Amino acid sequence: MVGKNYNFVVSSSTTRANDGAPAATGPAANLALGAWGELGLGAREVRTAVFVIEQNIPAAEEWDEWDAQSLHAVARDAAGSAIGTGRLLPPAFDAQRGTGHIGRMAVLRQARGAGVGGAILRALMKAAPDYGFAQIVLHAQSHVADFYARHGFVAEGAEFLEVGIPHVLMRARLQ
Repeated sequence: MVGKNYNFVVSSSTTRANDGAPAATGPAANLALGAWGELGLGAREVRTAVFVIEQNIPAAEEWDEWDAQSLHAVARDAAGSAIGTGRLLPPAFDAQRGTGHIGRMAVLRQARGAGVGGAILRALMKAAPDYGFAQIVLHAQSHVADFYARHGFVAEGAEFLEVGIPHVLMRARLQ
């Protein structure tokens, strides 16, 4: 899929993104969707800061062959620095036909709480039907499950450990 750019304006009051969804609050930002070849550097910077450094996940467990095949989202602040990322894995990742998988959602500490993660999640969910997905699953870190619930995800099953961190499987049906 060809990459898309979305501008979302973030100010002291909640505004609307160009797709009509509520946008974040804070400085102006840009959100791009595209391949690893065009967005990988920004995604790598954010994922390294959040997962490898902040959460102490071994680097060998962070990077995989799915990066090259996934649709990536990278949010940048007004200065152009990457501040958040996520990915929508390709249909081959999930054996359940029509089910997409979002993963590697990360927002830099200084940008959290400003709506950046929500903008990334909404953009990936909006792109999912283009891949034939009618629903999305993800492995949410348990401490942020409420964030995903606010975006229509419902927890399924028991908590489990992934890379030593408690997670819960969550699912959202797309409209």
